[in-house]
Amino acid sequence: MEEKKMQNEVHIKIGTDGIEFDAKGDSDFIERERNAFEAKLLPLGVDAVTRTRNVVQTPPMITANEFQSLPQTTYDPSEVPTNNYADWSRIGLASFIKQKGAENNNEFILCATYFNEKKNGISSFSSLTAKEFYSEVKKPLPSNVSMAINQLVSKGLIMENPSAKGANPKEYILTSDGERYVEELQPKEEQSKKPTSKPRKARPKADSQYSDINIDDLNCCNYADIKLLKSSKEKMMAILYMVTNEKKGEWFTVTDVACLMTDIFGESVGNQTIIDLFSKNKTWFKSEKVEGTGKEKRHKLLNGGIEFAKKISTKAEETI
Repeated sequence: MEEKKMQNEVHIKIGTDGIEFDAKGDSDFIERERNAFEAKLLPLGVDAVTRTRNVVQTPPMITANEFQSLPQTTYDPSEVPTNNYADWSRIGLASFIKQKGAENNNEFILCATYFNEKKNGISSFSSLTAKEFYSEVKKPLPSNVSMAINQLVSKGLIMENPSAKGANPKEYILTSDGERYVEELQPKEEQSKKPTSKPRKARPKADSQYSDINIDDLNCCNYADIKLLKSSKEKMMAILYMVTNEKKGEWFTVTDVACLMTDIFGESVGNQTIIDLFSKNKTWFKSEKVEGTGKEKRHKLLNGGIEFAKKISTKAEETI
């Protein structure tokens, strides 16, 4: 009696429950089809299941003849996408920033932090890390990175890293809102702008010895919250006392006060308001001319000014 030859069969099932491979036949046939499956269809199946996890589909059935007709290629696990954006090994920070259309310092820091976490697995950053991001893409460093970081904190887009309490400088991580902001960020369409008859001239920024001061080093939590103070006079005195008491400086020109108020703490103030502070409260300051500058003067807090600043902190705490 003639022995009946076993029929070679291959069944492959791809669905939300997983991927199944079933082959019947002689051992050579099964080994060959399994190798082909693992090299070609398995990675494609993994990607398909991942993308359609919440979609119920009828599992496709592939016959042995159809399977054998598929091209045989080498599978590289590193090419399987691990996220919904891109193959991070093929994109740099500068390219990512350009694709996202980050226009200001806040958006740049957010996008750079998001990129560093997704590509390098580093979720935490500090003011020093932010400066490294600017250096990496050859982008001019802003006058004060810490101010941009504080603005992001106040908007709830980043937060202090709970696992790095006490770090100096402070370390931050993206919040869920921050991640969503980056993922939804898109380049703004170029809009035609009507030419103005009198273009505004940019006012040159005067140099200040405090332009590079790090706000984290001032220990602001130990003093009155500047934003809770009502008058420019109180805000200026609180800031001058803070800088003096933390030994980050003791002499202040009009330019220095303007820099601390606007660039470091984000408060609006005019030069005349600063001049009035010094001229109308002479007993609070020791004043002297700045050599080589003509009429410019610098000022140092005396006990009267220090006592006034201390009272501001006490009053702010009582209000809270």
